[in-house]
Amino acid sequence: MVVSASPFIVGWQEWLALPELGLPAIKAKIDTGARTSALHAFLIEPFGSPTAPMVRFGIHPIPGRLDVAIFASAPVVDRREVTSSNGERDTRYFIRTPVKLGDRVFEIEVGLTNRESMSYRMLLGRQAIREDMMVDAATSFRQPKLSYKLYREVPRTIAESRALRIALVARGVGGSFNADLAEAATTRGHSLEMLEFDRLALSFSRDTAAVLRDGQPVAHYDAVIPRIGRGEGAAGAAIIRQMEATGCLSLNSGDAIERVSNRVAVAQALVRGCVSQAMLAGEAAVKVDAAPGGDAFMRVLVIGGGAAAMIRDEGKGERKVSLARHRAERRIAEHAAEALGLGLATVDVAQSDDDVVVARVSARPALRRFSRLSRKDLPGDILDALEARVGRQARAGRGGEDV
Repeated sequence: MVVSASPFIVGWQEWLALPELGLPAIKAKIDTGARTSALHAFLIEPFGSPTAPMVRFGIHPIPGRLDVAIFASAPVVDRREVTSSNGERDTRYFIRTPVKLGDRVFEIEVGLTNRESMSYRMLLGRQAIREDMMVDAATSFRQPKLSYKLYREVPRTIAESRALRIALVARGVGGSFNADLAEAATTRGHSLEMLEFDRLALSFSRDTAAVLRDGQPVAHYDAVIPRIGRGEGAAGAAIIRQMEATGCLSLNSGDAIERVSNRVAVAQALVRGCVSQAMLAGEAAVKVDAAPGGDAFMRVLVIGGGAAAMIRDEGKGERKVSLARHRAERRIAEHAAEALGLGLATVDVAQSDDDVVVARVSARPALRRFSRLSRKDLPGDILDALEARVGRQARAGRGGEDV
């Protein structure tokens, strides 16, 4: 290897950036006595599959400023024991990420560990030092200085965005739409795990309750996509409700799923929400094959409070229709989903005399059918809705204050 005639000189402390982790400025100690590099991290949580392990974590880049927190995630490249300078041993997750030092950008391997009591949030070990780099231990900041003021310019979304561990609960998890949803989640850096409803159960003791899969407690999930409805009954609602009790966010709450299975409860919720309805409503009712006063009805898919797609059932088949051309149907479907507390639903609406009414509501949409007819990115819409709910929860936890 040819070594440059002009070495890249660094001092014993330098400013650097980790752009893929959302860190525009961090002060690091250059330590040739340490073999590996280390980055301060808290709330270190592994997730993902055994074949593609991931880790998510939080970072306080500014010493003494616990109010400034950046959350990130990355693939795990290793997990091994490290002996610190004071002789203590701990097991760390290691990731690979680009580092920007001066005008150079190169990839390093770094271990995640809590350095809250340390003066430097990062330590750059000798493995990260390239052959044409020279460390001048008698000087510091030989490369351009950065500033913690850069965190004022970091968009709120960087502080809030993080990889999510998502569960999809359904009686059948092998469909093509579920596969598309899992692929879309992976593309965004999330992990989506399929939980087959028939393998789930609730366990109760004197003090605790838990969701079991094949007799073992399920992991903690950040969010759940419930594809369950009347067929799963109260048991399905109870499982989602228990997952919510652990802090898991659900597009359809357990209470909403149970409500939609009860015709009377549906009618009461729609009346409270000032939503016009036909005589038949709710999953417990008989499906409306022909709309009152007409020979067809509109089926509106609602995701995260907004209509995502609409199809028309004419008895002989279904076809896509324009949301823009059917604003009244769209509005009443959105209002019905909101009144029932559903973030993922289909609402059948029909023309009755001079009014548009709700004929049926389902908490288990035929997503594959909508995807095929509408040709829209419905997996993306569902993930958008989940990410938005996580963002709202994060803002509420901070009292709405900016980073």
